[in-house]
Order: sequence, then C-alpha cells, then structure tokens
Amino acid sequence: IPPHGRWQHFDVGGRPRVQQLLTSWPLTVDAQERTRRLLDLFLVSVILDAGAGTRWTYESKESKKLYRRSEGLAVASLEMFKTGYFSSNPEQPHQVDAEGLKKLGSQKLATGLQVTDENPIVGLEGRAGVLSRLGDALQNKDLFGTTARPGNMIDYLLSHPSTQASSVPVVTIPTLWGVIMDGLAGIWPATRTQIAGVSIGDAWPCSSMPSPPQAQPWENVVPFHKLTQWLCYSLMAPMSKLLNIRFAGVELLTGLPEYRNGGLFIDTGFLTLKESDLKRGLQAYKNNAMVTGQPSMEVVPLFPADDDVVVEWRALTIVLLDDLLVEVNRMLGLQGPDALSLAQMLEAAMETKKIKQQKKKVLLMGKSGAGKSSMRSIIFSNHNAKDVRRLGATIDVDKKRVKFLGNLILDIWDCGGQDAYTETYLTSQKSTIFPDVGVLIYVFDVESPTFPRDLSTYASIISALSDHSPGARVFALVHKMDLVASEFRDHVITQKSTQISDHSGRFARSMDIYGTSIWDETLYRAWGGIVNSLIPNLDTVKRGLRTLAQATEAEEVVLFEQATFLTVTRVGSEMGDRNPYKDRYERLSNIIKTFRNSLLTYAGAAQTNLTKPAFEEFTIKTRLFNLIIEKLTHNTYVMLVFPPGEVELECTRLNVLAAREDFSRMEQVAEIPDT
Repeated sequence: IPPHGRWQHFDVGGRPRVQQLLTSWPLTVDAQERTRRLLDLFLVSVILDAGAGTRWTYESKESKKLYRRSEGLAVASLEMFKTGYFSSNPEQPHQVDAEGLKKLGSQKLATGLQVTDENPIVGLEGRAGVLSRLGDALQNKDLFGTTARPGNMIDYLLSHPSTQASSVPVVTIPTLWGVIMDGLAGIWPATRTQIAGVSIGDAWPCSSMPSPPQAQPWENVVPFHKLTQWLCYSLMAPMSKLLNIRFAGVELLTGLPEYRNGGLFIDTGFLTLKESDLKRGLQAYKNNAMVTGQPSMEVVPLFPADDDVVVEWRALTIVLLDDLLVEVNRMLGLQGPDALSLAQMLEAAMETKKIKQQKKKVLLMGKSGAGKSSMRSIIFSNHNAKDVRRLGATIDVDKKRVKFLGNLILDIWDCGGQDAYTETYLTSQKSTIFPDVGVLIYVFDVESPTFPRDLSTYASIISALSDHSPGARVFALVHKMDLVASEFRDHVITQKSTQISDHSGRFARSMDIYGTSIWDETLYRAWGGIVNSLIPNLDTVKRGLRTLAQATEAEEVVLFEQATFLTVTRVGSEMGDRNPYKDRYERLSNIIKTFRNSLLTYAGAAQTNLTKPAFEEFTIKTRLFNLIIEKLTHNTYVMLVFPPGEVELECTRLNVLAAREDFSRMEQVAEIPDT
C-alpha cells in the first residue's frame, strides 16, 4: 500500500497518468528537473483541491471519462498543467511559476475546469484568489528560487543544513513543514483565524479550550492545517521516487481531518451528536431548506465550518485515526518495520478499490477430463507433467487467486466440466459465474468423441458470457495435441479452429486459439499469450527493455515473470530476429522453470513456494556470446544475450542494476486502464 498522497488521485481509473507524463519528457531532462516539475504540478493541484460540490464534473480530454470531486480536480489540474495553464513560458508549458499564476484569473480558470452555468463548481473565485496569492508567495527567492517555481524548493531542501548529505539524502519533516507552512503563509484568506493580525489558515477557536483572559489568545485555537499536511504527504512521493530522498520524522504528521476520514466514524455510529447539538443542527437545516435553491430532501444536521461541533469532530478524527492505526496493526499481526504507517492506512480504503480494479476474474472451463486443472497446476504451481496425472476431477468450482507481476491478481475459477455442473452454471449459477469476467479460457479435448456436443456446450457458455461480460477476452485451447501424430497437427488445429470460431459469436474476431500439450512448450506459449493480454502497460515495459538492449548492445532481451517463468515480453536486434527457433521463448520458460524447481527441491524448499527466487543470476560465457538471466525486480527475471567478453559482462550487470529502479516503478504503476 503506497502512502497517502495526490499521486494516486492523478491515476484515477487505473491510468498511470504521472508515469505517462514522465515518459513524455526527453531523456535530457534530468531527475532533479523532473522532480521540480512534479512538485510544481502536485502543489498547484493540492491547492485547487477544495470541495467542488455535488454538481461539478470534469470530462477528461484524453479518456473522455467523467470525474468528480477530488479525483476530478486532480485530472483537470494535470491536463491544465500539460497545456501550460500555470506557466508564463510558452517554450516550457510543463511548469508552474509566479507570473503564470498571476495572469490566470477566474475566467481562464473556469475554462480550464470546464465550469459553466450547467456545470458549476463551488468556490471558483476563491480558488482563483488562492492561486493569485500563491503567485505572490512564490516571490520568496530563498525558498522558491529566482524563477519563482514551487519545484525549486527541492534545491532549498537538499542544501539545507539539517539535510543529511549521504548516498541517500535524508530531509527532516520539520524542514519540509517550514517551507510549506512559512512559504505559503500568505495564501490563506484574511477571513481565517488570525493571531496578532496574521491569518494562520486551517486553525479554529473552540470554546472548550482555555480562553483569554485566563489563557493566551492562541491557546483556544485547535490547529489542523489539513491542506498543509496533505501537501506534505503529496510532495514527499515524487521526491522519494525520483531522487530517492528519505524523510525523517514522518510520524509527526497527523491523519487528515476531512469529511472522508471523519465521516467513517459518523457513518459507523462510533461518534454521535449530543442531543442538544442534534436539535440545533436540524433546526439550522430546516431554516436553510426554506431558502430558494437549497437542498430539502436528505435531512441532516447543519453547522458552519467554525462551529464547535465541527472543530471537535475534526479533532476527534485525528485522535481516533491514531488509535485506529494501533488496532489495525494489532489485528493484522504487523509489528516493527512491517507495520502499516498512518499514511498507508489513510490510503488503504482507496487502495482496496484499486486492488478490486486490478483483480481479473479468469474462467477456466471445458469438458471434464479435458486437462484444465493439470495445465493450471503446471503453470501456477511447481508441478511437472508427471505429477499432474494424480490430480482428480474438479468438483464444482475450484477458486484460486494468484499474483502475476506482483500487483495483477488473477482470480481463477476452475469450473468442473461434468454435465450436471455445466447445467447449473447456465441456469441457477449464471448470475454468479459470468459477471465481471476478464478472461474465459475454454479447453477442448482434441480427441473427444463428442466434439460436436462439446461445441454446443461451448456456444451456450459464450452466449452467457456475452450477456454478462461482453468485454471479456476469450481463449480456446485445443488440448492434448501430443496425442495427434506430428504430421497431422497443423491440419487438425486448423480444422478445430474453424469449428470453434463458428460457435464463438461476437468473440470470434478477437479471440485466440492455441493447440497445447502439457508435455512440451506449447502450454507456455498459450498461457503467456493469455496473461500478456492482461498486462496494461506492456508497451511501457517494452520501451524500457529496448533502452536496456541498446545500452548493453544485446541481441535479445527477454523478461520473465519470476513465479511462473512465463515470458512477459521481449525485444531483439535485427540479428536476434533472424534466430530460426521461433518457439525459443516457450522452450526457455519450460527449461528455466524446470531448472528452478530442481534448485528448490535440492535446497529443501516447499514445492509450492513460488515466491522464493531460487537463484539471483545464471550465466553462460562462450567465445561467441554471453548470456545472463538475472533478477530484475521482485517479480521478474531478465535474460540478455550480448557480445562475449568479461568487460561486456560486467558492464551489462551494472546496466541491469541501474535499470532495476525504473522497472520496479513500472510494476508499481501497472494498473488496469479505463475500460
């Protein structure tokens, strides 16, 4: 679970927008300037992130999807940033500077946010005013440099005396807090709470606190500074990811006292209003409902933001989030470095939603005895072809959840193929089996004596899938091809493919059909194609491999998933593409997995331990070429074939080491795109 921050809002709907933005910049833009640009974007986006109201929506120019509230403001601010809304430099639209903000104005802001009479946003003038005052605040050259950009704070932080200069820079939270709190002090409206004539932002008097003359004027003020803390959480992410900066004192930050977190305790009934305050709030709602245009349907207690009820509610939210973190870690059995941080718990609900988006339901269906469970066991467990002969028939639905590339979850429903079960799938269990399917894998027995009947059952399955999951991918596997004489296999698979396509309805044009056997590499080719269809950022990964191939002068670079050793993707030079063995990737998958399993067996590892890496590097050195298979990320191995020589070998190792962080980041953003 990543720490709570604005980054995740930009990626709403599973589109890795921030990574796409980073990829769009040329390689000549160094890591520090990339960080400055992201800090520019994140700060202005968070400043705009006040309640938008219930009527406002934003239609993304890129995806044409509609977004609301905080996520809508994130997408809107990102697209405005990309078109230069906040920059005064036409040559560099991807920045925020003081002059650009001062020229913005409420009308231009309304255009960028798509605000109209029919699509109103709450507080348009207030947002424009804050951005204008932000332009003034950025004139602080010590914090924001001579170019008056928010991102220049990175230069201030790295040069600050409190920053530990080492291979991994360590910035203290009080230093970052000072930059944001003091540097942005001038942006808050004058109507906010003031101490000695200075507006102090999100801090509110509360009558239950000590008050003058018995106490100092500031002692009855409860400081929340929700937006400043939201900025802290959000700005740490790009600095950590791009410059590997670590932050000391993160535990000093609190939970965010806003309606989503506070609403958790109200909605569950954990916090309730005192009777007198409930009556007062309902009366205020009744009075407000009499005003033309105000809501009058959902009756809820109504209070202004500075009311003691709201201030106490927000204060309790902070305290209770701290208590909740202790309880959550206790219930999960997490201690020490494994324990969730407060920022992770704040993100947990949002992350759960994303995990649901990433979970892909895979139906594995076919006639009983067709070999469905056998192939699943070979691919996703440490079984070989001889082992699976002991497996019995699947009873009803056998559900298994497996991870692929770390964050892509395959929810495999292995459906028993006996006639009685198939009938229930198409009748009483139809609304359970077929909704939300990402992939249907239908397995045919090539030597089935009832193949026409098998096709009829398949057509019924396809009809149900079309009704409940019309966007699913369909793969048909004509299995047990080893039983067909080699000289007849091409003819048989062509004949069967035609018959299957004729019964596939709307899926016929987009589906893939493979001939497979558990005794050779064809099984890996089929399942590699199936799983690759589910990887959302395959093009990004391939571009990374191509860069690695160029740096190492490799003839071929192949990426394998570490648990299954299925080929994720590969790139090759012109010479590598001339290799006559077109099935070599599937052969490699089969050979390396067998080798890995032998190592695990020799080491006494559990047979089902798919997460154990078994080896860090495998090297072959010849006078014609070098070959290494090396751990690239937590979830992948990479194989490179490159020119011979010790110098070439060591340089390639260094290049792989240098590439690890980028490929790990690609895995983190590999989320399911909008569909």
